[in-house]
Amino acid sequence: MKLSTIWTKFRIGGLCGRRLPRRPEPGALDREAEVRALLARPPFGITDVAKTALPLYDRALTHRSYANRGEYPAATFEDNERLEFLGNYVLDFVIADHLYGEYDLPPGEMNRRLQVTRNTKLAEIVRRQGLGIDGAVRRRGQPPTDSIVADAFEALIGAIYLDRGLTVARDVVLAIFEEEIAECDTHRNYRGRLQEYVARENLGELDYAFRQTGPGNCPVWAARVTVGGIPFGEGEARTKQGAAMLAAKEALGRIGEE
Repeated sequence: MKLSTIWTKFRIGGLCGRRLPRRPEPGALDREAEVRALLARPPFGITDVAKTALPLYDRALTHRSYANRGEYPAATFEDNERLEFLGNYVLDFVIADHLYGEYDLPPGEMNRRLQVTRNTKLAEIVRRQGLGIDGAVRRRGQPPTDSIVADAFEALIGAIYLDRGLTVARDVVLAIFEEEIAECDTHRNYRGRLQEYVARENLGELDYAFRQTGPGNCPVWAARVTVGGIPFGEGEARTKQGAAMLAAKEALGRIGEE
């Protein structure tokens, strides 16, 4: 056998035995774009996610039913249960710390107000604020139940804490819960107080109008509240709820009720 023939067979055999670099599957690229888009939206506002951190966020949005698919060949996915455990305590700590520092309340009342973090409430907040987690969580064979959505939310908070630290996690949590926390305090619940005043004084229809400004990856919401068609207050914040709360606060100040 000629030396050139031996060399050719040797090269072919070597190529056959070698694992060639795999290109990312289209589905993986789509998932990366989906996770990045979710994180870029308010109130998260996280746009510069490192490539190495993406699996952490993807895991936060993966339910165990998807991770344990039992397919052949086996696909390896980690579920979000460990991150959910961590995020649960980060969430409770941030809100407990905020209640302790901003409100003069006895322990029993602080504990009652901390119940905004229970699972059914979390799922409601995710859907009402349009956070997008319910649509992004990967699961198999079941709808996005309150439990699945709440667990994914807590896991995402855990992922943000691990990737960005407590300061960023705190900012995200308080941006999401600012209205929920404010409603716990009758004095700071400006929207509720304004609604009660308008109804009591029979001033007409109460309405909020919203406008989004700022760059697409970090928008700012502006709110204007009108009573009987007359502008009474304006406010700006990272979320629609926060902007509405500030607009109501300004309105109460104008009528001497703040």
